Amino acid sequence: MDEKRKNQIKQDKLPSKDDLIVDYIKDQLEEKMQASAMDINLFCKDGTVHMYGMVDVLSEKKMAESIAKNIDGVRKIENKITIAMDSNITDTHMKKEITESFMTDRDADRIRGVGIHVEDGVANLVGSVHTLEDAHIAMKVASESRGIKDVVNNIKIDSLNIHDDAVINSKVTQALSTTDISYPDISHHVDHGRVVLSGHVNNRQEMELAKEIAMGIEGVRKVINRLKIRRD
Repeated sequence: MDEKRKNQIKQDKLPSKDDLIVDYIKDQLEEKMQASAMDINLFCKDGTVHMYGMVDVLSEKKMAESIAKNIDGVRKIENKITIAMDSNITDTHMKKEITESFMTDRDADRIRGVGIHVEDGVANLVGSVHTLEDAHIAMKVASESRGIKDVVNNIKIDSLNIHDDAVINSKVTQALSTTDISYPDISHHVDHGRVVLSGHVNNRQEMELAKEIAMGIEGVRKVINRLKIRRD
């Protein structure tokens, strides 16, 4: 073999695991966020993904992190993406926009009892809702407003302490059994309203769905997701 060919083989390296993770994340960002992903940059070292750049709203920052978390091999996320700020948007404007969004959202009836205070771009959500899932809906809606840098959840769940742990546990079992999730492989127990999910599911979509189902049960104050993806 000639020397030139030897050098070429030596220099041609297969992509590392970190390189592949970056490629997978970029593909998913472009597919799911489209133009919003243009100003997001990232690199990966030993499974830790570092994200930086700029997006228009907080929900896009959270979405980018969620996409990265769902890639196999990612161990940790360092999310340093910043929110584009417009000096013309004041706390008053942000509060008004969130209030209007709460009233027009498709789940408006579920978040009707939520109030908002905004200070220095941080939205503090107060009031009460019926389930933990409702509180998360309110947080998501608030994070989609321009100028919001962070959302603090101080919403109370008005169904807490109404149902005992045994009733909640039974309702989780019933709710899981009505889906396509392989629920017999999912274990769960409830301790003072805290639902702990464990066992195995087929993919990350089932993992997230199981968590959402538990969050929608009355009396649940927190969901701890210890589910693992089944490996063939």
